Amino acid sequence: MENSKMTELSDFKKKFQNHQISDEGVEIPLILEGQYRRAYDILTDAYNAGLYAGIVGPVGSGKTALCRKFAEDQKLGFSWVTFSDLIRPSSLIGTFDPTLVFKLGYSVDSFIPGPFTLASIEGNIFFANEVNRGEEYVLNTLLDALEEKRLYIPQLKTWVSLDDQFYFIASMNPSDLRGTRVLPEAFKDRIRVWITLDYPTKDVEKKIIRMNCPELTLQEQDIDKIIEIVAQTRQSPLITKPASIRTSISFAKLLGQRCSRLNVPSSQELFMDIGRLVLSQNLESSPGITVEKIVDEIISAVFC
Repeated sequence: MENSKMTELSDFKKKFQNHQISDEGVEIPLILEGQYRRAYDILTDAYNAGLYAGIVGPVGSGKTALCRKFAEDQKLGFSWVTFSDLIRPSSLIGTFDPTLVFKLGYSVDSFIPGPFTLASIEGNIFFANEVNRGEEYVLNTLLDALEEKRLYIPQLKTWVSLDDQFYFIASMNPSDLRGTRVLPEAFKDRIRVWITLDYPTKDVEKKIIRMNCPELTLQEQDIDKIIEIVAQTRQSPLITKPASIRTSISFAKLLGQRCSRLNVPSSQELFMDIGRLVLSQNLESSPGITVEKIVDEIISAVFC
């Protein structure tokens, strides 16, 4: 039994090493057209001016992809945290490793830095994703760093200076979205440039789908229908959380694979089935109205 476990661990180690990847140098599939081109240019100007930026837009509108692309082009590391009620100051700053503390005591040698601390001293870009879902006392731990270019690490009882290349970008969802909070004024004041993103135009979204689904053999009219269905979810007053760009891509991929496996062209029946599978858990509707009913009505209207 012991030999079997050792073999399993050895196999895991080999597979782990084979699949280990670096986040640096990864090609980011983003269409720099329209609003994305403008947002990218504003981000570039803000970075060169030394002004921290905030990006406001609905879930799945491309905020993270834009920032990853920007970090890649600047040849800087990219680290990020998605804020929620579970994020604590130690999630950003770091904490002690108990096993190392036992051997080395409470010192820098036993301290495990958090992503914000690492980005600060390594000169990378830190992306605060969905920052308006974070607790105020957590955001307050970043105030000195964003204003005075120095970070206090309470575990080590010391200050560290920020690297000159460090850059901070925050993203937030519209304030009327469930689960969001009003940003504290002190934190908001440190974000000097605000960029607004919405869902892309139909032409740009079509290019995004094609770029992310190069293997698809769907007809042009099929993708047009997918985009129209997704657009309707964003316009319907009954939908409180509409379909994202990821949902468009998922719809196209699943429909393409279904048509390929069955060797049949698309049909309204197939669209109905795929729509329920992909959209039902990705949308949220007003109380008393089922998502499935809205999806069926939207797809029926698109085929009329």
